[in-house]
Amino acid sequence: MASPVPNQRPVRRLPLPHFFQKRFRHVILHITERCTLRCRSCFVKKSARDLSLEEAEILAQKLGAPRWLDIGGGEPFLHPQLPEICALFPRSDLTIPTNGQTPEHIEQTVRQIAGAHRKPLTIALSLDGFEEANDLIRGKGSFARAMESYRRLRAIEGISLKINTVVCNANAGELLSFMAYVRSLDPDYHSLLLLRGVPEDNDLSLPPLSFLEEHTPEILGILGSYLYSKKDNALLRRLKKHYQRYLWQVSLKSLKEQRWLVPCQAPRLHRVIYADGSLSMCELMPSAGNLLREPMDSLEQKMKHALAAHEKAHGGCFCTHNCNMAENIMTHPYSILAVLLGLKP
Repeated sequence: MASPVPNQRPVRRLPLPHFFQKRFRHVILHITERCTLRCRSCFVKKSARDLSLEEAEILAQKLGAPRWLDIGGGEPFLHPQLPEICALFPRSDLTIPTNGQTPEHIEQTVRQIAGAHRKPLTIALSLDGFEEANDLIRGKGSFARAMESYRRLRAIEGISLKINTVVCNANAGELLSFMAYVRSLDPDYHSLLLLRGVPEDNDLSLPPLSFLEEHTPEILGILGSYLYSKKDNALLRRLKKHYQRYLWQVSLKSLKEQRWLVPCQAPRLHRVIYADGSLSMCELMPSAGNLLREPMDSLEQKMKHALAAHEKAHGGCFCTHNCNMAENIMTHPYSILAVLLGLKP
């Protein structure tokens, strides 16, 4: 969910400490446009395009070592060289999403990656409700296959396993009961993603904001019950709980007020690279060019000019994309304090 906001006050970005600027904090690298599903909630382009290993090597050289690297798609586990691409980023925390439709292959591939990667590895499995609602959104039989993937992934030591759920009008009625069910499965945590972009099915939409606000106390209660990572100490687990609760609250408040509550740091800290090599500072902004063919410095200047033009025309924009919000919250003084103390936005 995102939109330009006419007449919004100018975007203010506080200076960042030097260590934040030494390398990109967060890169989303789409390695394929192929997918085994055609989810009604999806807004991502589909084609037969894969990023080749040779192209990935070029990108890795230009990107250096992002703090966090999200491998995107399409369905990343369809890429035949997923482990080799992950190995190009040995100093990055990795997150790999999956629709869970090829359980045996996913298990084997994750075991291979986990055995070689020494930084944190998170697998994000998509489930959008109980079987009927999930299969209505994601395709017949997808729930059963995803659950088989969950059982296999849960047995792999050394990884974090989370469930991703896109919240929309097709699953809102069972959201609380489904969250309780997911909690009983005991993943490391459960991420709620508010429907955004232009979905495949125009009949899908966000639930009424009043509905989400009404059920926020129960939602926060469940989100706050997770351990988040059994390998972390008690203080870090507590901070992760506070962060997830704060993220939900600030997303709803942004929707309600139709503006950024936390200054966007995407121009400084966030990059999206698509399977053809095109580069953008975030999923809302158009491509500035192709990183496979152009130097990073040149593309950075293009993105800077494009952002200035966008903000002059619209005054700013806002979104509820969890991936964008992470670095914004972690570099915003009040938000850092709110997470530390468990405050509201």
